[in-house]
Amino acid sequence: MKPTRSFRFRLAAISVATSGLVLLAFGAVSGWILYQDRLRMLDQELLDFGCRVAGRAGRNVSGAQIRLSLTDRIGEERAAHRFLCLITRPGSVLYKDANWPTALDPRAYRPGDRLMDPQPVVQDMRPRDDGKQPPPRLQCEPRFQFVRNASARARIAAFGNDEVLVVLGADLRPMETDLRALGVAFGAALPGALIVIALGALVVARRALQPIDALSARMETLSARGLDQRIEIERADAEFRRIIGAFNAMMERLERSFRQANRFTADASHELKTPLAVMQGTIERALSKFPAGSESQQAFSELLDEVVRQRRTLDSLLLLSRADAGKLPLHRESIQFSEMLISLLEDTELHAEPRQIEIHRKIEPDIAVSADATLLRRAVENLLSNAVKHNRQGGWIDCRFARVNGFAELVLTNTGDPVPPADRESVFQRFYRGANAKARPTNGAGLGLSLAREIVLAHGGTLVLDAPSPDGTTTFRLRLPVGEK
Repeated sequence: MKPTRSFRFRLAAISVATSGLVLLAFGAVSGWILYQDRLRMLDQELLDFGCRVAGRAGRNVSGAQIRLSLTDRIGEERAAHRFLCLITRPGSVLYKDANWPTALDPRAYRPGDRLMDPQPVVQDMRPRDDGKQPPPRLQCEPRFQFVRNASARARIAAFGNDEVLVVLGADLRPMETDLRALGVAFGAALPGALIVIALGALVVARRALQPIDALSARMETLSARGLDQRIEIERADAEFRRIIGAFNAMMERLERSFRQANRFTADASHELKTPLAVMQGTIERALSKFPAGSESQQAFSELLDEVVRQRRTLDSLLLLSRADAGKLPLHRESIQFSEMLISLLEDTELHAEPRQIEIHRKIEPDIAVSADATLLRRAVENLLSNAVKHNRQGGWIDCRFARVNGFAELVLTNTGDPVPPADRESVFQRFYRGANAKARPTNGAGLGLSLAREIVLAHGGTLVLDAPSPDGTTTFRLRLPVGEK
């Protein structure tokens, strides 16, 4: 049997999975956008300063002054992750600062060959010692590229004029470290966010499924005595009104059909009781006229037994129909259950003797219950009759009766064919007879256990079939409150 799945948890799982994917996608896109934005700002920084240097620098430019100008412009902290190299057009290195990665050859990075159009507006640089500014120069198009290898992760931009090449670089590792820290923080916060989402989804699912819960609870408590139950539809959400309306309509049809069937059963039982009573009286009078042991007397005796059985079946149907309608008449009184049980066991011994069935008893005396004596007697008779009919030749019946936790408990065990597992849930159904009972020529319509349980339930007790015993016996357990009125 497959384990039962919870729709609430499935909904929460779907919400968590969907939200997780959305958050991961959001985090990835946000990280990429942030990285591109930081890279764009870095490129703009390199472009502004590179064009400023390339627009004024010549062969006599002071690399130390340019480095100092870079530090003044972006600050010492950021300047510590920038590096600069000045190269003549023929390829001689004029200046290379201490930050330049040793594994990189600055001469490998060159600007484009075309001049920039239009030429950028160049701000004044730090003046020379004579107080004059160097003349402006035509610049070539800058060229940007990444360097990612085992020794360096950098963004390098190459600028140039007709005399000097300016190569600027920025170490990408601090920026990537910052972005990685943001990613770690996002990853650390993600499980907490998913837990909050899961709890929120469970709360939302619980509130959303309240009409379904109400419908399920009403259906679980549904019985023949509660077919008049309906679910309020006025306060229900539009999505559930159709389901609730269909349920209420089904209950109305079921109630109407049940009442008709119940009324038919009761009317038929009443109508048939009188003809059967007349038949029984007529047969009894005819029996008295035939000689003892004659074939006619034997035939009429069998006919009388059948009439009596039919009358008992009609009485059972009438009681069951009243029990279904919640109108089973109970004339409660304080009765000595122990004495009643002893009397019934004596009668049972007479029926069990032809099949050599032994009856063992252990009955605690003076146990009184508040019950309808006639109905309770009939319920116990049905159990005892069932124990005899479904026993084996030369078997036994064990009857134990005692007070247990404020209840009068009757435990009835008998030998015979055990109840098959497939029949255990059906033994109390009406007109149900198991495969073993069908194969055995026993009288009965399959109403005894059903009627016994209805009588016990009407008295506030329970009647159950115990779990299978290792020795193959069958045990019924009847419990009634002691002394309740």
